[in-house]
Parts: sequence; structure tokens; C-alpha cells
Amino acid sequence: MSEPEPVGPRAWRYRYTGFVMREHIENVECYTPGGYHPSDIGDTITNGQDSYTVIHKLGHGGYSTVWLLKRQRKHPAGQQEEDYPPVSFHALKILRADLGDTRADHELNFLQRLGQVGNSESSHPNIAVVEDSFTISGPNGQHHCLVSPLLGLSLHSISVERLTPSQRHHICQQLTSAVAFLHSHHICHGDLTPSNIAFVIPGIQSMTESYLLELLGPIHDGRLRLREGPVRHSKHGPKRVVAAASFSGFDISSLTSIRIIDFGCAFLSTSPPPTLGCPVEFFPPELLFGSPASTQSDVWQLAALVYFTYTSSYMFQPGFQVFTLLVAFIVQHYSPVPSHWRGNFVWSKYGVAEPGQLPVVHPEPDWWYDDKQPTKSVEQHVARQAPCLSAAQRDELMRVLRDMVTWEPNRRISAAEAHRRLQSPVLSTMIEEAAEGR
Repeated sequence: MSEPEPVGPRAWRYRYTGFVMREHIENVECYTPGGYHPSDIGDTITNGQDSYTVIHKLGHGGYSTVWLLKRQRKHPAGQQEEDYPPVSFHALKILRADLGDTRADHELNFLQRLGQVGNSESSHPNIAVVEDSFTISGPNGQHHCLVSPLLGLSLHSISVERLTPSQRHHICQQLTSAVAFLHSHHICHGDLTPSNIAFVIPGIQSMTESYLLELLGPIHDGRLRLREGPVRHSKHGPKRVVAAASFSGFDISSLTSIRIIDFGCAFLSTSPPPTLGCPVEFFPPELLFGSPASTQSDVWQLAALVYFTYTSSYMFQPGFQVFTLLVAFIVQHYSPVPSHWRGNFVWSKYGVAEPGQLPVVHPEPDWWYDDKQPTKSVEQHVARQAPCLSAAQRDELMRVLRDMVTWEPNRRISAAEAHRRLQSPVLSTMIEEAAEGR
């Protein structure tokens, strides 16, 4: 999802010092009224019986910052102590103030539909859970907060090639199961990318704070200052900017379970949005030609996720965030655009435009529709990128994936069918071989 513009009246208000890279922190120019809430390590946030202390940074997005919290809870009279541990660790997403109620309510609404709020028995083990939600006030406005179980690195953040074949296969089975569960409730995620797949940290609540912080890696931060004026610190910004935890102390081999997170782009299959905000590498191509997003759009993204998990590379690599290059890549590697789609490319949304200009409408290239064999081999790429797979396993995997990425959505298999086929004896031998040490 693209990052929104700063909401304040002046851009480039801030500068920061210290050993922290720009790509590892949020856009500091969004620390203005209506923007991010200024949080610092050591801050305390209180909500009823619960007192949360910020102890590390977990991440950020265009619409929120995410923090590691230590919760200290008073033991309510009449309740079992094991149900109310005095200290526990959680993730806190603090949304930008200018979002109002809309985005938080949107995400909560979909998770409630799925039974993922609180301790519902109907919840799915591989879908995000919201434990609590509340609102805080700050110098930049009112911010909605979502409290969730602490999760680890995202699939995007780890070196996928370090995962064992059995780990990769198990992750893909969890992904397909979770998406099938979503679709059974007529809900589409809309942003199934590696950044939105997070690993569960085993034994997190039994860890001491010092041990957990050791696993998360050192804190890298820098002092945030105003560029101009006699006052060097703004009340609208934090005292220090903090890079997200590196999780450098975690053993990758211990990561076996995942959760799909961030339902900010979710939608009901009966009410699709006008477009999707995902990267081009995961963008369902039918939208480029005027078709609405659907459960089958999720299936396209799911296929790209499964491919990424097995091969540690992108299934669709246009090279730039340009939609016409995505079409070209699919044609060259998979199949031509359906002939009855000719003339339907939505240039007004997906064409290339100069800043401040409307996209230029071009004739669609004839070769998009040429009914001939692809000029590039996907199978050779898979053989190079996933040497852990046997020839039979590669063939079986590609048969499943090709049935998930047909141009026409109604010809794609469902997530439930993909889940069933990934449990085939050929692919399941990866787990057996890993267990036998082969």
C-alpha cells in the first residue's frame, strides 16, 4: 500500500541524527496534527485495568506505527490469576489521527465477522487476532489503538531461503487454509503480500523482558529535531525516532506458524472496492481490464505468495511498479491476454502518467493477444530458485499455481482447492524427507 502524504501544513519540518536509516523508520513529516501519535520508548499508555509500557518498535506503515508493549494488569477480584497474568507482551498498532473511526472500525468489523476479536472459539489459528481496542488523545489528535498478540518477523523481513523445505510447505498449507476460511465467510483480504504474513513467536509469554529484548536485537534510534526556529523539539513529534526491531536473536528454525495480518484493505466479496492498493508484483490483472476484485483476486495473490515462499522470489517481476510491464511479464511467461478483453485496459487508472498529468492512452500492443507459446520459462526459474524441490515436486507445484493464475478469474481454482492439492503425496514428501534428515 502506498504511503499517504504528510498531513501538516509544512513538509520537511524535521531532521534526525543518529545511526538510523531512513528506510527503517516511518515518514517523520507525518508527525503533525492529524498524523502519527508521538511515541517514545518508556511511554505508558493506560486503558482501564491495563497499563501498557512501550519497550521497543515493531514496525510502521503509511497509516500507523506498531510498538511492543509490556502490559501490567491488576488482578480483578474473583478471577483466576492464570487468566490475568500480571505481566504479558503485546503489539500495539496506533493509527493516524486523520483516519478517524473509519479504518479502525473497518479492520475490527472484518475480524469480528471472522471471530478473531477476543477469545472466540470460532477463530482461525492463522488469522490475526485483536485482543483489545481503545482510543488515546495526543498532540496530533485522537488515535485508535488495536492490541494484538506479539508476532515476529514478516515473511518479507526474513531470508526465506533459510527456511527448510518442510517449513515452507507447512507455511503454504497454513496460508491456503486461512484464505479458504476467509472466503467461506465471503471476505477478501485484498493485500496478501509477504509483509502481511507474520510468524508466531513460540513461548513468548514465558520469556523475561530482558530475554525478549535480547532476541529482538539492539535498539537503533536517533534524536528528532525541528529544522528551523528557536525551539528544537516539537510536541507533535517523538523525542527520538526508532528503527523497527531486527529480531536478530531469533532462531529461524523455530518459526513454524504464521498469521495473516492487516485487514485494512479487506472487503466483502459482494462489495468490491474500485481498486486494490497492493504492489504490482501481487496485483490481480483482471482489474487492469475493468473486472472487479473478488475472492479469485485473492487467489491470484495467494498463488504469488505460495511461489514466493517456495522460491524466495517473485512470481511476477515486471521490474518497475508499472502495470503495463506486469501485463507484458505475464504474457511472456504464462499466456496471452484473452482476446475478448482487447480494448478494455483501464488507462485512466493504470496507465503511466507524468506528475500532475493524466495518463496517456495508448493502443494496446497486438502481441499482448498473440496466441503463441510464452517466450520465457517459469519452470527453469523455479528449478534455479528452489533446488530443494525434486523435478516431480516442481511439476506438481507449478500445476497448482498455474491453475490459480489464469487470466480469467472464473477459471481459477478456489483457495480451498489449492489447499487440498498442496497436500498431495508428492508435495507432502518434503515433510517426510525433512523428518528423516534427507
